[in-house]
Amino acid sequence: MNVSGSLHALASVVFIRVTEFARRPVAEQARLRAQLEAALAVALIRVLPQARIILDAPDGMAIVVLGDPAAALDIAQRCMSASSAGVSMAVAINHGAIRIAPDDSGQQGLIGDAVGTAAAIAHFAGPARLFVSRSFREALSASSPARAISIRPAGIFTDANVRTHELFAPDPASALRRRKILAVVGAAVLIGVFAALVYFQDAIRRDLRAGQQATLAFALFPDGDVFVDGVARGKSPPLATLRLPPGLHTIELKRKGEIPFRTSVDLLAGRTTTIEYDFRPDVERSLSRRLRDWVLR
Repeated sequence: MNVSGSLHALASVVFIRVTEFARRPVAEQARLRAQLEAALAVALIRVLPQARIILDAPDGMAIVVLGDPAAALDIAQRCMSASSAGVSMAVAINHGAIRIAPDDSGQQGLIGDAVGTAAAIAHFAGPARLFVSRSFREALSASSPARAISIRPAGIFTDANVRTHELFAPDPASALRRRKILAVVGAAVLIGVFAALVYFQDAIRRDLRAGQQATLAFALFPDGDVFVDGVARGKSPPLATLRLPPGLHTIELKRKGEIPFRTSVDLLAGRTTTIEYDFRPDVERSLSRRLRDWVLR
């Protein structure tokens, strides 16, 4: 991270403390620190190296993140999952000023109240707990309001220097309620869209079929001449279908020696309308004729 030594910067500090670290045997301390480093490597996989600083602490580690409070919260929550792997951790996040300055040996060091306050807050959090300061919650609210909604008050605590800290903690139940609300809203939207599609389906179909021709199909027995709007269009069969403009049409069916049949049909764009008529309803149709009529239909 390129931060000038004289420049004060606002940063989010994630402090991870292994609980009861000082009371454990040296061999166990080494094992716990190795597990913590492995968990931290996974937690930092989405954070660019130039966007954070990692600091060693006597009983854990601190991660400084510039400009992205939501990323700091992600790191803290991913590290918390290491508790289930046997690393008992307390995690705290603070937001405040930092400054890079050389130490007595000339090495670059980090100074600022943000780190010290984060360390103090971590001592208030018990095993598998995450506390955040008011300043961090305000920074998160400014950059990611949706993430800050689920962070609830956890109480007021006093540190060894008699300073009071108003602390907050993520509320898993609040996040679950928010997901449920989003699911209900999403379901309601889908139901509304579906209802609108059902209600307006005829209009939608008309719009989709606008500009398309309509189809008029015939099933006549034994056969007949077809007239559409007074114009002869052929004999059916073999004529089976006609492509016509949508709208109202007058259809007349004629056959020599039979009474003509006349009707009106309102054809819809993209739809097929079938006219069936039998000039000799009392005559039994042959099997071959019925099969032919069925195929033509």
